[in-house]
Amino acid sequence: MENLFLPEWAPNIHPMLVHFPIALFIVAVFMDIAGYILPKSWWDEKKNLILYGLSGIAAVVTYFSGRQAADSVFIEAETQNLLTAHADWAEYTVWFIGLYALIRIGFYLWGKSDVQILKIAMTFVSFIGVFLLIQTGDRGAQMVYQYGVGVQAIDLENPIQHDHEEDHDESAEEVGVLENRTIGASSFNVMDNGNWEWEIDNNALSDLNNNFHWLIGSLSEANTQVVNNTNGSYALSISGENLNGFFVGHETYLKTQVDYYINITELEGTVWLTSNVQDQANFDFVSIASNGEVKQGRIEDGKEDVFEKGTAD
Repeated sequence: MENLFLPEWAPNIHPMLVHFPIALFIVAVFMDIAGYILPKSWWDEKKNLILYGLSGIAAVVTYFSGRQAADSVFIEAETQNLLTAHADWAEYTVWFIGLYALIRIGFYLWGKSDVQILKIAMTFVSFIGVFLLIQTGDRGAQMVYQYGVGVQAIDLENPIQHDHEEDHDESAEEVGVLENRTIGASSFNVMDNGNWEWEIDNNALSDLNNNFHWLIGSLSEANTQVVNNTNGSYALSISGENLNGFFVGHETYLKTQVDYYINITELEGTVWLTSNVQDQANFDFVSIASNGEVKQGRIEDGKEDVFEKGTAD
């Protein structure tokens, strides 16, 4: 239904809704203050309540559209914490505006909205909502204008970006990793600080062969191929019956941030995303099974210790 009203240039509906709670609540606060000097025939508490109520409804709708929007945009590693902060402030804002509107309505129905001390106190309390809106909006604007989040939607059917960046450990940085470890044309690039990034292209098999090694299985056993998506981008395709493959990078890294876009619609089995790999029997993991079960845990001496599990589409 959302797509029926969504222009082609918009990654999601959130940017079109986000200004409504901001404008409604700030106008409500402004008119609340103006109501102290305006005649009641011009502006009364009923009109205040309408504005505060609409701002509360708009805040709830915008908040949930924002949660949905987070799945439709590409989030770079350095913006993950900013996105979390934006979402946290947005949640505080929604709770405040919603409860504040209900309290104002309650005072009105109780016949206490004309009690001057309560009216003044509630006006001052409304400034908290303005502060929360500023904090939420500041982080949202920073994500868009500084990091470009939301200016382009990701196509989950045909992912266009598979960028991986990792911080090299300090010992390797002292040596200085400057060269590209692949031969020929490649999109696996090692930067001068040891970080690397890899965008899948038509040379991905060579990149995978030269920059990773298999603990279990091989390129041929996994029937690994490069496929061309309908939007012109490339992806790695891994397929086979009773397939069991496990590959890792060559180096040791101090910190890791990886963004995966994986299509498992035809998978019967489990995909494991691993870290802190010592060997094939000792590593940390997040696993995603074809039945929707997601687990986070550790394999130690071949034994599975699950920290948390749940389900997802």
